Amino acid sequence: MGYLLDAFFSPDNKYVAINNRRANAGDYLWVISLRNGQAIKMPDDVAEDLGKKEAGTIAGDHWSDQSMPEILALCPTCTRDDLRHSFLFSTGWKSAGELKVVEEFEFSKGWIAANNVCRITGTSLSVAEHKVAKESRPSELVRRAWTWSPFHSE
Repeated sequence: MGYLLDAFFSPDNKYVAINNRRANAGDYLWVISLRNGQAIKMPDDVAEDLGKKEAGTIAGDHWSDQSMPEILALCPTCTRDDLRHSFLFSTGWKSAGELKVVEEFEFSKGWIAANNVCRITGTSLSVAEHKVAKESRPSELVRRAWTWSPFHSE
């Protein structure tokens, strides 16, 4: 269910990254191999429902059940307990095997974005680089995802 927000084909046309809005927040990211149709990354809740939990995760240093030290350095109160909404999107490809992924978090005191470069290795996705920054407002991706949402405020 939901609707397509974006589709990004890798420069070598081996993969497609899809942002599929299915709810008012969460993991929207699919990465699919065009060679065999295998989902390298699917939204975490879909992966869990299908019994393929590993396909719903991104390996490496990024937000999980624990706050990243970089987030806590920018905002000491920005913990899992203070998290209002989180989003996971792709913003395109850096190179043939490197996908740009952003994790955006709404906390009571504002927005934090973790901009990641994730590398495809075999059948998995892992964080190769990341940079965390405070944001004054949600990105255009979040604004598009929140269109017609009861959580959206101008």
